[in-house]
Amino acid sequence: MVANTSSFATQPRLRESGLANFLRGALRLWFGLLYRRIRVLNSEAISRSGPALLVVNHLSGFAGALILNAAFDRPVHCLLEHGRLKGLLARACAHSLGVITYEYEGESWPSTLQACCEILDHEGLVVAFARQQASNLEDSVGFAPEAAELALEAQAYLERGAPLPIHPVNLFLPAPPSQSSEVMVRVGAPLSGISRTGALEAGMVRTFKAIDGEIERACRQNPFRLRPEDMAQFTANLEEVMREDFAESWERRAHWKQKVEDFELSPFLVRLLNQLNSGHPGRLVALRESLQAYREARRQNALFRLKTEMAGEWSQSKWRRLAGWIETLLGFPVACYGFLNLLIAWLVIHLSGLLRKGLWDATPREWAVRGGIVLACYAGQIALAAHFLPREEVGYYAPSLFLSGGYFLRYVWLVEHRSKLLIHAAGKSRRAAKLRQLRKMLIGELKRDQDRYATIWKIAH
Repeated sequence: MVANTSSFATQPRLRESGLANFLRGALRLWFGLLYRRIRVLNSEAISRSGPALLVVNHLSGFAGALILNAAFDRPVHCLLEHGRLKGLLARACAHSLGVITYEYEGESWPSTLQACCEILDHEGLVVAFARQQASNLEDSVGFAPEAAELALEAQAYLERGAPLPIHPVNLFLPAPPSQSSEVMVRVGAPLSGISRTGALEAGMVRTFKAIDGEIERACRQNPFRLRPEDMAQFTANLEEVMREDFAESWERRAHWKQKVEDFELSPFLVRLLNQLNSGHPGRLVALRESLQAYREARRQNALFRLKTEMAGEWSQSKWRRLAGWIETLLGFPVACYGFLNLLIAWLVIHLSGLLRKGLWDATPREWAVRGGIVLACYAGQIALAAHFLPREEVGYYAPSLFLSGGYFLRYVWLVEHRSKLLIHAAGKSRRAAKLRQLRKMLIGELKRDQDRYATIWKIAH
């Protein structure tokens, strides 16, 4: 239902009802389970009393309105377009939380302005979402037209000489597949605003554009955005990934003359990424994390490939690779037996600090000390076995200690220098497919963002 004057004249009292407080507590519990927490930065910028207009530099949505209701201690009344609420439950929850639905430039818009002015007159907080459209577009209504018009209307409605405080608010909402789980809300310092007398002298249209431009300049300074150097690196890496995808696709086409060296990101895509950086940094961070995951997988794959190439002649021989697989499988029980026999000696060597440089990096003196500890532990184990076991069994057990212990060191070397490379070579095609899948997922996410946000922000291809 579209807001009207009479239904919202009592909104300040409604928001302080028990139902509203219960819903706010339930929202905080829900978001605490869904995210790690909601952190409000610079909350002291908003006074504890008095009216204020908060302009959120984020796309309008019911989820954003719920987050703001859970984030602030003071009751807030969010302006939300009528089409953003779908379902009876969402409408009932929004009404109980004081959400004001509207249709901009519709017949009910004047009554919506009147309702917001009454809330501000009761020293309440009103929240408006920015549309984030560039003000230089010919068909654009502005960056935050609802907020600019409300600021003018409220300044004329309120009987006060001081300008209405207008606070830019930036949101960081984690977006899948990002690993981030913390919602951050940053409140900016109040804008200079416009006095009632100044609005009358400057003219309403001119003042509207001035307020909208000031809101846009403040909101564009998003503290969660990537720095210019990080943004440049991100776009360069993204361009490299898309070159790789094109190169793989063009290799399968006969007589294809276009070269990947000629490819560069389109101005449309660069503009979209910059818009995400200022308007929805959480989404850009998700894309960046996907890009980093792909680059790390590619780095690991290249590292193993380099190790395989530098492994020597044995990796080129089919029979020597087969021998490596056989020894890896059949030698595992013997290595386990050797490790059990070495366990006491290993604990003593570890506690003495003789393994701080690793197993192989040791001086001759350290190797001698290690050998002495092993011999002493073996002697104790043989003596203990002689006390409980028959002499014939001890005769078999004693040499098995030295043989299995020596082979354990051999098996450790085998795993580090042979088995890992054999396993990597066996999974070469699987890793290549996974790498290709990660790249396709990243490009698919980027295309979905193009289709979604280009229409919302009116960015032309």
